[in-house]
Amino acid sequence: MTRFFAKKATCGNGHTHDSRAEAKRCDDLHLLQRAGKIQGLTVQPQFKYAINGDWLKLRNGHVAGYTADFQYLEGNKLVVEDVKAKNGYMGRDMPLRLALFRHLFPDLELRVTK
Repeated sequence: MTRFFAKKATCGNGHTHDSRAEAKRCDDLHLLQRAGKIQGLTVQPQFKYAINGDWLKLRNGHVAGYTADFQYLEGNKLVVEDVKAKNGYMGRDMPLRLALFRHLFPDLELRVTK
């Protein structure tokens, strides 16, 4: 979904991203993986939200969740990464999504990069 003047872009690995910054980060992460600095790079991993074992559902019946830009293993730490605009802009719902993610997945490190 293209928003806020971001233009879809394709990285060197053939993935389509929502912005040029995200495509560049994908290229950088693939280089880090080839160099052995990270492992198991996943593009657009999805995380569904559950509270006390029950799926958090929206009014339309869909399970609420979060799609990150990247996930990878750095040493023994699982990192989830989201690329945002250099001006720091986040959509209105993004701070809530990130807060829920951090609460429901405390063992994962969430990085927001610009």
